[in-house]
Amino acid sequence: MDSRRRDRAADSHGKNALRAWIQLTKCAKRIEAHVNRRFAESHGTSLARFDVLANLERCEGHAASTTELSRLLLASQGNITRLLDRMQDDGLVRRRPSVRDGRVSEVQMTRAGEALFARLARDHESWTDAMFGELANEELQQLIVLLGKVRRRLAA
Repeated sequence: MDSRRRDRAADSHGKNALRAWIQLTKCAKRIEAHVNRRFAESHGTSLARFDVLANLERCEGHAASTTELSRLLLASQGNITRLLDRMQDDGLVRRRPSVRDGRVSEVQMTRAGEALFARLARDHESWTDAMFGELANEELQQLIVLLGKVRRRLAA
């Protein structure tokens, strides 16, 4: 391949990478807005609350330190604190000193939080299935693999 063809191929890859990023960003924003609206309309809650409950659901004992939760949610500690304050006021989580380290606060999902999460998770799966309805199962699997490649690259 001569140098001009290599330059065109590199330029084409760069432009396609930019197009892919734009499409991915637009899709992510629209999906987030759609799901957030559906949670508000159907359950009077938010995607942020669902995200907290979903991450606690995956933790042992449905509990995690605020630091760990903040890392899992990729949100600032201040935003997490305010969100957890409201969720505690609503009886969805409780905070207590960690049994492993008394200097650290631990967040645990309550029974009310577990019940809400079960309802939210069921609807979330249904909405997500509908959003990706244009794609065949094989296409979804391919998308998962491709996005996983990008994500691993970003983590490196």
